[in-house]
Amino acid sequence: MFTPTIFLPEVDSNKKKVSIDDSKIHHLKNVLRVKDFDSVNISNGVGELYLGRLVKNHVEINSQKKYSRKNEISLFVPYLREKNRFRFMIEKLVELNVCRLFIGKTQNTQNTKFDIKKIHNWAVSAVEQSGTPFFPKIEITDSINYTIFNSCFDISGDTFDKEKTNVKAFAIGPEGGWTNDELSNFQHKYKISDFTLRTDTAAISALSLMM
Repeated sequence: MFTPTIFLPEVDSNKKKVSIDDSKIHHLKNVLRVKDFDSVNISNGVGELYLGRLVKNHVEINSQKKYSRKNEISLFVPYLREKNRFRFMIEKLVELNVCRLFIGKTQNTQNTKFDIKKIHNWAVSAVEQSGTPFFPKIEITDSINYTIFNSCFDISGDTFDKEKTNVKAFAIGPEGGWTNDELSNFQHKYKISDFTLRTDTAAISALSLMM
């Protein structure tokens, strides 16, 4: 049976009763058709799920579950030109429990108009849709930090093998591809297909393989 999840980062084990803002109450009751005394989960984004029941405009917490990340993967992804594809990529990376997500420009990036608040809201939506107890650290950056990201995915690289690769931070290329200058800054290059993948496909596939 489906149990809806609310993302509330301020919740901890000391709280037994949590107030819910009007917008989330509206979504629970009018969209998801949750009724008083139905089960509701609360994710605080740091590996804890609180299980409770909805009572008017608050949740009464009954129990708690703690989770540990299987892998702490960091990804750099570029902005995408199409808003719907960009949102889809962000949501799926959050659902797959990416640990740190750096979003920024490359030399071939075609769109830089998205703001952190909008991206944060997409990530919150993904947490609540999937019920994950984890929320990633999200950072907007003007360039790639090659100290953190010394590995990238590119069709020119070696075939990625999780069992032989101990790298936990990868950069995903833009829609126009990496430039030669950018590729020269990476110490390691890997491929996940013999064919060119869209940026969103590459990011989701790469993270899935690394988890």
